Amino acid sequence: MGIYEQLKEYCNCVEVEEADVDELINLISVFTCWTSKPCETFLTGERREVVDLPNCLCDCNVFKFEPFYVPFDPDSFTFTLVEQNGINETAIPVNDLHYSVVDNNFRLQLPLPKCECKPDCGCESEYKLLVEYTAGYDLIPDCLLPVFCEALTWIRDKNNCDCNQCTPCDPSVNDVQGVINYASLNGRLQDYFLQILAAQYRKQLSLISLCTNRKYLWGVVV
Repeated sequence: MGIYEQLKEYCNCVEVEEADVDELINLISVFTCWTSKPCETFLTGERREVVDLPNCLCDCNVFKFEPFYVPFDPDSFTFTLVEQNGINETAIPVNDLHYSVVDNNFRLQLPLPKCECKPDCGCESEYKLLVEYTAGYDLIPDCLLPVFCEALTWIRDKNNCDCNQCTPCDPSVNDVQGVINYASLNGRLQDYFLQILAAQYRKQLSLISLCTNRKYLWGVVV
């Protein structure tokens, strides 16, 4: 089962179209910071990170790497140490490593040259760590399915809207319709409940968000 089939099975009151689901996936991916490169989404796919390394490492050249993209497949990782010296680059595979299920990170024994670990320490070359792996979601987490179905309803209504069928197309109409239909609520009370639901949906979507995952002590993710 894929995400399309999952939504068709769960959202039994919504006609699920692939174009609407694609739009929803892209919208949620942007909102949850999964789009580090164009067209990247939260769906399972190949990921790539480049981390700047210091010229010196203490602790016997052990570097701790915490993947930016989660969830990930620990068995899919490849690590490459890239030495940059002037216009020359040398790629060195890193095979001496350990994945810690306790800390949920990798500990790498990097083949860096020995140098004294002091603030003014310097080596001629610069070093980067290239990390490639598979990460993302094959299916939408069960707790998020109501949010996705509600959002899919809104996207479908938006995409099917024309000025003969949808009252929001009339500029004289100025209220919130189409996201959630509560016949018993109106006016300010309806707006209040919509705000509560929107805040709750934001909290639920934060469960798959990467927006606060940049925790590197040094280096950058590009």
